[in-house]
Amino acid sequence: MIKESPPCRPQDFGKFEIVDRDGAARIGKIHTNHGILTTPALLPVVNPNILTVEPREMWDKFGFRALITNSYVIWKHEKLREQALE
Repeated sequence: MIKESPPCRPQDFGKFEIVDRDGAARIGKIHTNHGILTTPALLPVVNPNILTVEPREMWDKFGFRALITNSYVIWKHEKLREQALE
């Protein structure tokens, strides 16, 4: 079972923290509203209009810590666009 990410401080939202380097590679942490994501990370791309696998199932069953989507998909769908802008 994957442990929930610890929340980050409000002043750290959006911050990318470099933890270690090896040449041009970096290991880091991205601070988000939902917790801290360690990088590098494999992120599945989802289309919110076509959910083949529920996001919670991706977390529980497959261990993904975050999801991404194409912003164009959100922009083209009025309801999703309004939610994103809130």
